[in-house]
Amino acid sequence: MKKGILLSVLLCSILGFSYAQTSVEFIPMGGYTFSDKLGFPNTFGRIDAGFNYGGSFQFNMNRHLGIELMYNRLSVPAGLYTYGSYIGTAPIYQTQAGFNYIMAGPVSSFPIAGSSVTPFIGGLLGAAIFTPEPYDYSSNVRFAWGLQVGADVHMDPRFGLRFSGRLLGVAPSSTYYFGQWGDTGGGYYYYAPSVVQFAFNIGLIIGLGKVLPEYHKPARTYQHAPPPHPRRYYYY
Repeated sequence: MKKGILLSVLLCSILGFSYAQTSVEFIPMGGYTFSDKLGFPNTFGRIDAGFNYGGSFQFNMNRHLGIELMYNRLSVPAGLYTYGSYIGTAPIYQTQAGFNYIMAGPVSSFPIAGSSVTPFIGGLLGAAIFTPEPYDYSSNVRFAWGLQVGADVHMDPRFGLRFSGRLLGVAPSSTYYFGQWGDTGGGYYYYAPSVVQFAFNIGLIIGLGKVLPEYHKPARTYQHAPPPHPRRYYYY
């Protein structure tokens, strides 16, 4: 009973009050990235799912538009398999794949009058740096792109939560090295298709700049009908 009352109060507070953003926001975040499969000529690669972490600075020009500078890291096992392999089959080669995304792009927000929930969408462009572990002899830097959608929930102008779904992609590589330089077991050069990774993230919004004006839905203006023309009487 008490939990239900507290939940009702929280929902009412979220829906009943509108909090402004700040001009600069620091957003540390983490989340879960789903696995991805890469098709090679005679084999295929599998990038396992795992937890990602990072953060961003968002510079808001107003309540509707901002620019985000983002860093995100994912370090998960990645294996190389032959086609027709059964589940649980040992890979031909396995390494710990590190993905470092450094990106920037616009964020378009859609504030709702009378609510602290602000939906948003955004696009990202930048670079992805691949770093195999434990030996980092074959780092690759590739062009990366991203799309994100989610919502910010502000408890007050300088504190809130960000919930987002994010799609990060890496351009095809002409010489992707699946392995480590100097490894006695050898590595593999392949043409790699695009890497596309989808993730759910949650972040903590920390306001640093000045508080922006709250959003108020503009009132409708009604145009009054012009006064009727005076009647004219003609006498004959």
